[in-house]
Amino acid sequence: MAQQFFDHQMAYITARIEIKSYNQIKIGTGFFYMAQIPLHDGTEHEQLLLISNKHVFLDSEGRLDPKGVVIISLNRRKADDTPDFGNIRTFVQVGFENLFFHPNSNIDLACIDVSSIKNTDAFLKHLHKDLLKPINYEKVPAGKDVIFIGYPDNRYDFVNNLPLIRKGSIASMPNVDFNGEGQLIIDAQVFPGSSGSPVFVDWDNKYSLLGVVSQTMIRDSKLQILQVNMPQLGVKEVLGLGIVVKQRHVRELIDYTVEEFVRRRSQGA
Repeated sequence: MAQQFFDHQMAYITARIEIKSYNQIKIGTGFFYMAQIPLHDGTEHEQLLLISNKHVFLDSEGRLDPKGVVIISLNRRKADDTPDFGNIRTFVQVGFENLFFHPNSNIDLACIDVSSIKNTDAFLKHLHKDLLKPINYEKVPAGKDVIFIGYPDNRYDFVNNLPLIRKGSIASMPNVDFNGEGQLIIDAQVFPGSSGSPVFVDWDNKYSLLGVVSQTMIRDSKLQILQVNMPQLGVKEVLGLGIVVKQRHVRELIDYTVEEFVRRRSQGA
C-alpha cells in the first residue's frame, strides 16, 4: 500500500473477527499483512496473515478451543477493482492449526493464516513493509495524534461493512517502554472489540504502524445505592486510555511466523 494512498485505503486493511469457542462468542479486530515466505528455488511465496491480539482467539478463561471457529466478513470486489459495499463474502475457518502466537508468551499478539481469501472476490488491502519500518521516536513526541481502526463495542457501519476510524494521541513517552514493557499508552476511548486495532502515526510526512491496541484501562469503583441492607455494586469505568503493543513486537511476530512456515514446509507439515 503506497503511502500517498494510505489516507483513503486504511479502512480496507482491517476485518471484524468473530470467534466462536466453548459456546462463547467474542468480537475483535484484525489487520492484514502479506508475508513473503522464501522457497528453496530462491523465489518467494505470499502468505496472507490476519494479525490481532492473542486474547482475541482465546476464551474468557484463556483457553484455545481446538474446534473453535473464526468468521471474517469482507465486502466483495467489483469488476473495476473497487469494493461492493454491503455485498458481503463471509469466510469461516474451523480450528486454529494456522494460528501463531508471539514467541514471548507475555506479548499479546497473534496471527492466523488466511491465505484462502487471496484468490477470491473479496476486497481487501494489506500492510506492506514500508509501514513497518522502525520509527524514529525523536520525531514522535508525546501528545502526537494517532489514528486507529476497528470495531469498538462491535460498532461499525454494518450496512456497508466498514470499520470505524478514530483518533487519539500518545499519552506516554513513546521512546520509553511503559511500565518496562513493550507498550505505550494512547489517550483515546478504547472499548472491547477494539482489541487488535492497528494504530498509525504520521511522522516525517509518512505513516507508520505505531502498534496494536491490546487493552483499555479501567477504574473499579463502588456504585452507591439508597436501599438499606443492600450490598454495593461494583462498576467499571473506562478511563479513556488504551494500552498499545509497540510495532517492534509486530515485526517479531511476523518474523517468527515466517520461520515457522519455512520449518513446517521443510518437514512436510
